[in-house]
Amino acid sequence: MRSLASFVLAASLACAPRTPPAATPRITAEELAVQLAEADRLASRGCYLCLKEAAGAYSNLLTLSDDPVLAKKALENSLMLTLREIELRIPDSGAREAAEGLRPRVAESYASYFAALDALGGPFEAGQYVRGNRLTRRAGLEVQDPPYAREVQDPPYPQRAVRTKLAAELEKGWPASAMKAYFYLAMALNAGMVAELKPQLDAMLDTHSDDLSLKYRTQAFLQLFSTEQSRALIGQETGFGEAHFLIGQRAVLNGDLASAYRELARAHELLPDSASISLVMANVLLFYARYADALVAFDRVLGAGPDQAALVGRAKALSYLKRHADAISALDESLKDLQTNPGEKYYWRGWNRLQIGETRPAYDDALSALGAMRNSQVYNLAGIAAFGLNRLPEARDYFENALNMNRADCDSVRYLGQIDSVERSWKSAAGRFTQAAACYEAAIDRMRAELAEREKDITGLSNGLISSLRTEIKDAETLRANSANNADVASKNARVNE
Repeated sequence: MRSLASFVLAASLACAPRTPPAATPRITAEELAVQLAEADRLASRGCYLCLKEAAGAYSNLLTLSDDPVLAKKALENSLMLTLREIELRIPDSGAREAAEGLRPRVAESYASYFAALDALGGPFEAGQYVRGNRLTRRAGLEVQDPPYAREVQDPPYPQRAVRTKLAAELEKGWPASAMKAYFYLAMALNAGMVAELKPQLDAMLDTHSDDLSLKYRTQAFLQLFSTEQSRALIGQETGFGEAHFLIGQRAVLNGDLASAYRELARAHELLPDSASISLVMANVLLFYARYADALVAFDRVLGAGPDQAALVGRAKALSYLKRHADAISALDESLKDLQTNPGEKYYWRGWNRLQIGETRPAYDDALSALGAMRNSQVYNLAGIAAFGLNRLPEARDYFENALNMNRADCDSVRYLGQIDSVERSWKSAAGRFTQAAACYEAAIDRMRAELAEREKDITGLSNGLISSLRTEIKDAETLRANSANNADVASKNARVNE
């Protein structure tokens, strides 16, 4: 049994003041200069990964020094990192919080730059120049134009007024640092102040010639983009996933989707969390009929936040995968927003409803789609739905409108032959079916030529597209044979009734 004295001794030792740990050695001025120069070098490389590495270097130095120059540089790097995350739609790394924490340690006010982050931080507002989801494969829609290019998004007046005012404030500070120049450049472009900005670009680049971030941001402006200069950026800094993204986007715009896929794959490898990169990649995958991969990419975009283009793209991927109920559910969600591409959304919901036999809802969606946009695909869908409801005069009108817009719409010609047959207009029906058979023959020739080219691809990228083309050719061959047979039957009936 322990004695009372033992307890007293133990208590006294427990309460005794402890020897404080040795203070962290403060860095010497010489060591600070060397390490700060290395952090500055990393920041000047300009790529997102470079900025993150620089942030780590500055953070380490901040534990060793209260130098105000260090704090200012760390603050500016965190601001740059935050803006790049907004532009590329990368999840918050904590850079803004770090910047806020450094504000008390810096005498200069950065209020305008934090305000700029707020102004540019809304959905799609500071992204790169490719927008939307305009690249589709067949299955009811012809191949449309590739993603459209718009640097200036023409925001509503209140947002534009805020950005214009901020750009004017930021303009005064751009000579002071590359970060300040980058913020002014981004804000002016998003405010639509291209004419005011252009005369200053050369001076900005010359003033901050050692910093690659400004060279990158000018490349992200469509009118100034150069594949050669973007590749030169990658040559100077291999971590520039953003530059691969820019090259990939331009390749999409030029219709070179194989090159686009390579560049976007590299961009995604370097910046896997970028929703902007994933969105463009998803559209390319959709074109190549890699529907399961496209679905994963669209889901990755949606995981970063609401995105109408990704939601519709997801519905298209589900449509091609024949997951019609899931596609309809996704389109139900997308149609809560009728401000963005309502015609496309109604079209795809109607198309999916038609596949599962919901003819009347498909008809209603087709009419809603026609209220928002007019093209041969929507008229064709409306015609098929009206035909299914036995509204033959109405269906005829829709199919004829489809053919007026697209003479190669074989399905509309065939359906017109069927309407003529129902109405016992045998001579007209024979002509329609003959025309449809020839139309399918021409379509088969085109698809076979494309298939031959795709089969030369030994990379595996075109495998899904090859499989899709083979299926489409087989379906077209069946419809050609049916049309030819119907033409013969209609011709015989016409002769009988003469």
